[in-house]
Amino acid sequence: MALYMVERDVTGTSPERLRIEQTGLASTCIQLKLQGKRVRYISSAVIPADGRALDLFGAEDTELVKEVLVVARVAYSRIVEILDLTPTFIHRDVSRPRRMLPKGAGGSPTDAAKGVTLTMATDSTSDLTRWLVDGQRFFGVCLETVENADRLQARTQTLERENEMFREEVTRLRLRIDVLQADRNDMVAAFNDLAGHVTQVVDHILQKSEDGENGR
Repeated sequence: MALYMVERDVTGTSPERLRIEQTGLASTCIQLKLQGKRVRYISSAVIPADGRALDLFGAEDTELVKEVLVVARVAYSRIVEILDLTPTFIHRDVSRPRRMLPKGAGGSPTDAAKGVTLTMATDSTSDLTRWLVDGQRFFGVCLETVENADRLQARTQTLERENEMFREEVTRLRLRIDVLQADRNDMVAAFNDLAGHVTQVVDHILQKSEDGENGR
Protein backbone atom coordinates (compact mmCIF):
# COMPACT_ATOMS: atom_id res chain seq x y z
CA MET A 1 0.00 0.00 0.00
CA ALA A 2 1.07 3.59 -0.63
CA LEU A 3 1.22 6.32 2.00
CA TYR A 4 -1.09 9.33 1.76
CA MET A 5 -1.13 12.55 3.79
CA VAL A 6 -4.44 14.36 4.22
CA GLU A 7 -4.24 18.05 5.03
CA ARG A 8 -7.19 19.58 6.91
CA ASP A 9 -8.02 23.08 8.09
CA VAL A 10 -8.78 22.86 11.83
CA THR A 11 -8.78 26.57 12.61
CA GLY A 12 -11.11 27.14 15.56
CA THR A 13 -11.71 23.41 15.98
CA SER A 14 -11.89 22.26 19.59
CA PRO A 15 -9.79 19.33 20.87
CA GLU A 16 -13.00 17.38 21.53
CA ARG A 17 -14.06 17.87 17.91
CA LEU A 18 -10.64 16.68 16.72
CA ARG A 19 -11.01 13.54 18.82
CA ILE A 20 -14.45 12.90 17.32
CA GLU A 21 -13.10 13.31 13.79
CA GLN A 22 -10.17 11.02 14.56
CA THR A 23 -12.63 8.45 15.92
CA GLY A 24 -14.66 8.69 12.72
CA LEU A 25 -11.62 8.21 10.51
CA ALA A 26 -10.40 5.16 12.42
CA SER A 27 -13.87 3.59 12.62
CA THR A 28 -14.51 4.13 8.90
CA CYS A 29 -11.20 2.47 7.99
CA ILE A 30 -12.13 -0.54 10.11
CA GLN A 31 -15.53 -0.78 8.39
CA LEU A 32 -14.02 -0.55 4.91
CA LYS A 33 -11.37 -3.09 5.83
CA LEU A 34 -14.10 -5.55 6.82
CA GLN A 35 -15.53 -5.01 3.31
CA GLY A 36 -12.23 -6.16 1.82
CA LYS A 37 -10.90 -2.68 0.97
CA ARG A 38 -7.22 -2.11 1.71
CA VAL A 39 -7.07 1.14 3.63
CA ARG A 40 -5.59 1.86 7.05
CA TYR A 41 -5.60 4.87 9.34
CA ILE A 42 -2.09 5.32 10.76
CA SER A 43 -1.80 8.56 12.75
CA SER A 44 -2.63 12.25 12.99
CA ALA A 45 -0.65 15.38 13.78
CA VAL A 46 -1.82 18.92 14.47
CA ILE A 47 0.00 22.20 13.80
CA PRO A 48 -1.75 24.63 16.18
CA ALA A 49 0.15 27.65 14.93
CA ASP A 50 -1.12 27.11 11.37
CA GLY A 51 -4.48 25.64 12.31
CA ARG A 52 -3.79 22.52 10.26
CA ALA A 53 -4.12 18.79 10.85
CA LEU A 54 -2.18 16.12 8.96
CA ASP A 55 -3.62 12.59 8.81
CA LEU A 56 -1.55 9.66 7.59
CA PHE A 57 -3.20 6.76 5.76
CA GLY A 58 -2.06 3.62 4.02
CA ALA A 59 -4.17 2.72 0.99
CA GLU A 60 -4.09 1.21 -2.48
CA ASP A 61 -5.07 4.51 -4.12
CA THR A 62 -6.28 8.05 -3.49
CA GLU A 63 -9.92 7.14 -4.07
CA LEU A 64 -9.98 4.89 -1.01
CA VAL A 65 -8.69 7.73 1.16
CA LYS A 66 -11.35 10.04 -0.31
CA GLU A 67 -13.99 7.40 0.49
CA VAL A 68 -12.86 7.31 4.12
CA LEU A 69 -13.14 11.10 4.42
CA VAL A 70 -16.55 11.20 2.73
CA VAL A 71 -18.02 8.39 4.84
CA ALA A 72 -16.56 9.89 8.04
CA ARG A 73 -17.85 13.35 6.97
CA VAL A 74 -14.49 14.99 7.55
CA ALA A 75 -13.63 18.01 5.41
CA TYR A 76 -10.14 18.19 3.91
CA SER A 77 -7.99 20.54 1.87
CA ARG A 78 -5.95 18.11 -0.15
CA ILE A 79 -4.64 14.54 -0.37
CA VAL A 80 -1.05 13.89 -1.40
CA GLU A 81 0.97 10.71 -1.77
CA ILE A 82 4.14 10.73 0.32
CA LEU A 83 7.29 8.63 0.68
CA ASP A 84 8.50 7.30 4.03
CA LEU A 85 12.24 7.99 4.12
CA THR A 86 12.75 7.23 7.83
CA PRO A 87 16.12 5.41 8.23
CA THR A 88 15.90 1.88 9.54
CA PHE A 89 18.07 2.73 12.55
CA ILE A 90 15.56 5.34 13.81
CA HIS A 91 13.02 4.03 16.30
CA ARG A 92 9.55 5.26 15.37
CA ASP A 93 8.50 5.49 19.00
CA VAL A 94 11.13 8.18 19.70
CA SER A 95 9.68 11.69 19.99
CA ARG A 96 11.16 15.05 20.92
CA PRO A 97 9.80 16.48 24.22
CA ARG A 98 8.08 19.84 24.03
CA ARG A 99 9.57 22.77 25.93
CA MET A 100 7.33 24.97 28.05
CA LEU A 101 7.70 28.67 27.41
CA PRO A 102 8.47 30.81 30.48
CA LYS A 103 5.65 32.93 31.81
CA GLY A 104 6.77 36.38 30.79
CA ALA A 105 10.40 35.99 31.79
CA GLY A 106 11.59 39.60 31.76
CA GLY A 107 10.31 42.36 29.47
CA SER A 108 7.21 44.51 29.73
CA PRO A 109 3.82 43.53 31.16
CA THR A 110 2.67 43.10 27.57
CA ASP A 111 5.49 40.61 26.99
CA ALA A 112 4.49 38.82 30.19
CA ALA A 113 0.90 38.55 28.98
CA LYS A 114 2.16 37.15 25.69
CA GLY A 115 4.24 34.63 27.61
CA VAL A 116 1.18 33.46 29.55
CA THR A 117 -0.79 33.18 26.32
CA LEU A 118 1.97 31.14 24.68
CA THR A 119 2.22 28.89 27.72
CA MET A 120 -1.51 28.25 27.65
CA ALA A 121 -1.31 27.45 23.94
CA THR A 122 1.54 25.03 24.62
CA ASP A 123 -0.44 23.39 27.42
CA SER A 124 -3.40 22.97 25.09
CA THR A 125 -1.10 21.47 22.47
CA SER A 126 0.29 19.04 25.04
CA ASP A 127 -3.22 18.00 26.09
CA LEU A 128 -4.27 17.64 22.48
CA THR A 129 -1.23 15.52 21.69
CA ARG A 130 -1.90 13.31 24.70
CA TRP A 131 -5.54 12.88 23.67
CA LEU A 132 -4.53 12.00 20.13
CA VAL A 133 -1.96 9.47 21.35
CA ASP A 134 -4.46 7.94 23.78
CA GLY A 135 -7.08 7.84 21.04
CA GLN A 136 -4.68 6.16 18.62
CA ARG A 137 -3.76 3.58 21.26
CA PHE A 138 -7.44 2.95 21.98
CA PHE A 139 -8.28 2.43 18.34
CA GLY A 140 -5.30 0.13 17.96
CA VAL A 141 -6.83 -2.02 20.69
CA CYS A 142 -10.22 -1.79 18.96
CA LEU A 143 -8.70 -2.82 15.64
CA GLU A 144 -6.98 -5.80 17.26
CA THR A 145 -10.29 -6.76 18.90
CA VAL A 146 -12.10 -6.56 15.57
CA GLU A 147 -9.42 -8.69 13.89
CA ASN A 148 -9.70 -11.27 16.67
CA ALA A 149 -13.46 -11.21 16.25
CA ASP A 150 -13.01 -11.81 12.51
CA ARG A 151 -10.80 -14.82 13.21
CA LEU A 152 -13.29 -16.18 15.72
CA GLN A 153 -16.14 -15.63 13.28
CA ALA A 154 -14.23 -17.47 10.53
CA ARG A 155 -13.50 -20.33 12.94
CA THR A 156 -17.15 -20.40 13.97
CA GLN A 157 -18.26 -20.59 10.36
CA THR A 158 -15.83 -23.45 9.75
CA LEU A 159 -17.17 -25.34 12.76
CA GLU A 160 -20.74 -24.69 11.63
CA ARG A 161 -19.94 -26.14 8.19
CA GLU A 162 -18.33 -29.19 9.80
CA ASN A 163 -21.33 -29.54 12.10
CA GLU A 164 -23.66 -29.39 9.10
CA MET A 165 -21.62 -32.10 7.38
CA PHE A 166 -21.92 -34.28 10.48
CA ARG A 167 -25.68 -33.71 10.55
CA GLU A 168 -25.96 -34.76 6.91
CA GLU A 169 -23.85 -37.86 7.59
CA VAL A 170 -26.03 -38.78 10.57
CA THR A 171 -29.13 -38.32 8.41
CA ARG A 172 -27.68 -40.61 5.73
CA LEU A 173 -26.79 -43.23 8.34
CA ARG A 174 -30.27 -43.09 9.80
CA LEU A 175 -31.78 -43.59 6.34
CA ARG A 176 -29.42 -46.52 5.80
CA ILE A 177 -30.46 -48.00 9.13
CA ASP A 178 -34.13 -47.60 8.19
CA VAL A 179 -33.51 -49.42 4.89
CA LEU A 180 -31.64 -52.23 6.66
CA GLN A 181 -34.39 -52.47 9.26
CA ALA A 182 -36.99 -52.74 6.50
CA ASP A 183 -34.93 -55.44 4.74
CA ARG A 184 -34.61 -57.31 8.03
CA ASN A 185 -38.36 -57.18 8.59
CA ASP A 186 -38.95 -58.46 5.04
CA MET A 187 -36.49 -61.30 5.61
CA VAL A 188 -38.12 -62.26 8.93
CA ALA A 189 -41.55 -62.23 7.29
CA ALA A 190 -40.28 -64.35 4.40
CA PHE A 191 -38.61 -66.76 6.82
CA ASN A 192 -41.82 -67.07 8.83
CA ASP A 193 -43.79 -67.76 5.64
CA LEU A 194 -41.25 -70.36 4.60
CA ALA A 195 -41.28 -71.95 8.03
CA GLY A 196 -45.08 -72.11 7.96
CA HIS A 197 -45.07 -73.66 4.50
CA VAL A 198 -42.46 -76.25 5.55
CA THR A 199 -44.50 -77.09 8.63
CA GLN A 200 -47.59 -77.67 6.49
CA VAL A 201 -45.65 -79.91 4.12
CA VAL A 202 -44.18 -81.94 6.99
CA ASP A 203 -47.59 -82.28 8.62
CA HIS A 204 -49.05 -83.43 5.31
CA ILE A 205 -46.29 -86.03 4.86
CA LEU A 206 -46.72 -87.30 8.40
CA GLN A 207 -50.45 -87.48 7.95
CA LYS A 208 -50.12 -89.55 4.79
CA SER A 209 -47.61 -91.78 6.51
CA GLU A 210 -50.02 -92.43 9.38
CA ASP A 211 -52.88 -93.08 6.98
CA GLY A 212 -50.74 -95.63 5.13
CA GLU A 213 -49.86 -97.47 8.29
CA ASN A 214 -53.48 -97.53 9.37
CA GLY A 215 -54.53 -98.96 5.97
CA ARG A 216 -52.43 -102.00 6.44
